[in-house]
Amino acid sequence: MKDLKNQKVVLLAVAFCLSCTWSCSYDFPEIPEEQERSLQDADLSNTVFLGGSLFSGVADGTLVQGTSSQSIPQIFLNSLQINEGIVTDFSASSDNQTGFNVYRNQNLTETVGPYELVYPVEADTTFFQRFVDGEPFSYAEFNQSLRNYSFPKAQVLDFTQATRNENQFINDYIPANPQPLISQIAATQPSLFVLNLGYEDLMGYALQGAEGNPDQSDMAAHTYDDLLNETAFRSQLQSVVDELLNSNANTKGALCNIPDFLDFPYFNQVGHRITEYIIGNPTLFAQTRQSSAEYNNLIRDHNLLNPGADVRRPQIRWSETEQLFWGVVVTDRDLADVTFNGQVVPKVRHAQQNERIFYPLERFLLNSRGMMYTNALTESEYLKVDDVNLIQTRINAYNAIIEDIVAQSNGRLALIDIKAQFDILYEGFDSILRTPADGIEIDGAPYFPVVGEYGIFSSDGINLNPRGNALIVNKIIDDLNTAFNGNLGAVNPNEFAGTAIKTDSN
Repeated sequence: MKDLKNQKVVLLAVAFCLSCTWSCSYDFPEIPEEQERSLQDADLSNTVFLGGSLFSGVADGTLVQGTSSQSIPQIFLNSLQINEGIVTDFSASSDNQTGFNVYRNQNLTETVGPYELVYPVEADTTFFQRFVDGEPFSYAEFNQSLRNYSFPKAQVLDFTQATRNENQFINDYIPANPQPLISQIAATQPSLFVLNLGYEDLMGYALQGAEGNPDQSDMAAHTYDDLLNETAFRSQLQSVVDELLNSNANTKGALCNIPDFLDFPYFNQVGHRITEYIIGNPTLFAQTRQSSAEYNNLIRDHNLLNPGADVRRPQIRWSETEQLFWGVVVTDRDLADVTFNGQVVPKVRHAQQNERIFYPLERFLLNSRGMMYTNALTESEYLKVDDVNLIQTRINAYNAIIEDIVAQSNGRLALIDIKAQFDILYEGFDSILRTPADGIEIDGAPYFPVVGEYGIFSSDGINLNPRGNALIVNKIIDDLNTAFNGNLGAVNPNEFAGTAIKTDSN
């Protein structure tokens, strides 16, 4: 029995030694280092961005440090440094605290501030846009690390024309120089550039109600409100691309195309009918009926007294049985002239189904605008059907030019298909039937192309909030990876903020 116990002890000792030997000689696998994120066929070391409001960081109508730090270029450039935990300011940042509304102010000294969204206490299911007090615009000191050359309302001519002073934001930030801005940027020899040009050139014309020149070719006469014709746009965009590509033989670039921005909330949040704004207000409804009777009688009496000059003007109709005709009252200079008893009769009519009422006007439709011939919207406050068709045609034409320049670059340029990203977001949307977009979902979180909860737009209805910017950054990353053989990692849009909505009784 004793011998058997001794044998067990020996076996246990041998087993222990073998176990010790095995564990001591085992090589545990090394934790793999994270692979460097790069583009094999393009150098990211000196990446620059050029663009207008969409890339500058404008949100809620303003540019403040908090918005410029969450812009599309900022998110992208800082994502390249994520392994080092570095956050760098690459942008022209305003030192405003409240904000300067780039759409409501005419010069840098005016003080209309940001838009905000509010739920009025008496209407807790509908939010409205309003703006608050701001402050005169000013930039912080020039950023020596500047790599985001995107400025509010900047258009292609602001980069190519040396003597142009149309854009007050660029002029306030970049010191006067006899060289065009694009030459100054090219002198830094970018290794990679991303252009968002063409979008703002079209947006300026649309925001002014298509009141500018729709076929401008005179560079000296061009303003923010005008549309460059296709030939002029191609030549100016090509000159930007050529100067940047020629700055270094190894420079690569990417051009963003233009989404169908007439679907954006600024142009689609408000329908053409005013029914919902007056239906519950008997006093207001009575006023509109009295006003419409006055207007219709003027036209009728003119025609009765001038039978040889019968003028056909559409009536302003406010019968309770004709609510489908309760369109917002708008000015239309194309209507026939009518003068009766020395009084010029205003050229007004109801808005049509496919016309676009601008979002900032919604709060005025409740009590002071668009209900009577005496307070009709002006032609700069909405887009007619012909305007809508012209802008859409020009979006398509500009995109064809952008795609052709990319195709002719022998692989040095990539296309960033932002339009495709928005097309996915807007699937299911119908502006006429007022059916909402399907949006997308990321890790269980919904993303809709709207202003409001789960929306990607800031309260101005034009520019994106940070979570919307992150979506576009991922589209840029995807298309750069495809074009230049890369493995850049995506950012997580769920880590970025949306647009706040306040509850307010004011």
